[in-house]
Amino acid sequence: MAETKPQTPERVQVAICGGGIGGLTMAAILRRLDISYVVLERYAEITPQGAGISLAPNCLRALDQLGIFEKLAKHSQELHEVHIYRNNEFWGSQRFGMTKEAFGYYVHKMERHQFHYLLLEAAGGNDVVRLGFNVNDIVDEADAPYAVVKAEDGRVVHADIIVGADGIRSYTRRVLAEKIGMKATNTIRFTGRVHMSGYTKPLTHLTTKDEGVAHWLLYDDAILTTWPCKDNRQWYIGVAGARLKPGEVPDRSVWKGATKDTVNEVYGERFHPFGKESKMKTIVDASERVTAANVFQELEVPEMVKGRIVLVGDAAHSMTSFFGQGGCQAIEDAVELGNALHEHFHLNDPTAFDRYSEIRQKRANDLIQFSENFAKVHTARLPYGLGPFVRKVLYKYLPTSVWVWYFTWLFNYQPTIKYPLLDIPAGQAASAK
Repeated sequence: MAETKPQTPERVQVAICGGGIGGLTMAAILRRLDISYVVLERYAEITPQGAGISLAPNCLRALDQLGIFEKLAKHSQELHEVHIYRNNEFWGSQRFGMTKEAFGYYVHKMERHQFHYLLLEAAGGNDVVRLGFNVNDIVDEADAPYAVVKAEDGRVVHADIIVGADGIRSYTRRVLAEKIGMKATNTIRFTGRVHMSGYTKPLTHLTTKDEGVAHWLLYDDAILTTWPCKDNRQWYIGVAGARLKPGEVPDRSVWKGATKDTVNEVYGERFHPFGKESKMKTIVDASERVTAANVFQELEVPEMVKGRIVLVGDAAHSMTSFFGQGGCQAIEDAVELGNALHEHFHLNDPTAFDRYSEIRQKRANDLIQFSENFAKVHTARLPYGLGPFVRKVLYKYLPTSVWVWYFTWLFNYQPTIKYPLLDIPAGQAASAK
């Protein structure tokens, strides 16, 4: 291994570890609040993970405030209806277009890569991202004037605040956990389930009446959801058990390298109303991208703030992706933390981070529990064998108005930046000083 050479440390107010959704949203907010920052990304290039993303009203108002919503709306598809099938029996539909009337926005579905690059642009582009910055040490001593972030290659950043947005296997979280005396550095476990997903090219056999229509397919031994994206593209997600060798400890799946054939092996011959001859295979075969992602479950949510370290997104609260709130919660975190950082730097408020932690800790716990409960309903895995009955009642007979009423707690929480934002012309470099 080549010897690393000392480099002049970079000095910023906020060092953001991770260039995912939470990290880039955080950067976009700090840019508009005139707080200096830098994004430390361990990969050699920004590489969005996954196929599609769901953006709900609880995060869209903030994106609207930041000037991102208008751009994403051009590349996304509004969700109008969800058609629900039990095998090939049509159970009915839920009119998700009612979210616009109730909460001011539709739920939007779009390619994850496209959304990621919109965030990168809003954050200031590559000027503020330090690629290949693989963090291998964080020093936060109470009597020091700043915290220190070090990379394997010798680069160093000095920052007043470190934001951990480095995902489910977060190094930043590990440091915070040690500071608060947690024995487990990451209290997550593999559920034994894997999400296989894909994003297709436009399905030319569909028409305008098919736009905005999603499907929940509840098969006897599996489930599949497909979401409408721009130009009748489809984003699909199937849940499968992990392929484990006999006696293997299920720490994570071995579905790596998933292909169209991998997905077709499980779902290809199954019913889907948008497939030619009602087969899912034609949708899978139209995939531009196929991915497989392990499903983890949070066992214990740590404190989100300790000293100069603050967590956002999956680094703070990983949750199952059954209701597609992971990205939305990372954005919520970034917005609330943006308010706290303004209060800390511009108003000298010593209690700002305590309020952030209190607000987001409760919200995260509520979402983790909801996500897990929804997964149990969706897969009919409720106690006492009630799963199939409860799922049928909720999905087949419950009117949309009740669903919308229930989701008020989720979608009506729409945090925004409370302080004046700088008007930054398109293309202007970010304020990393």
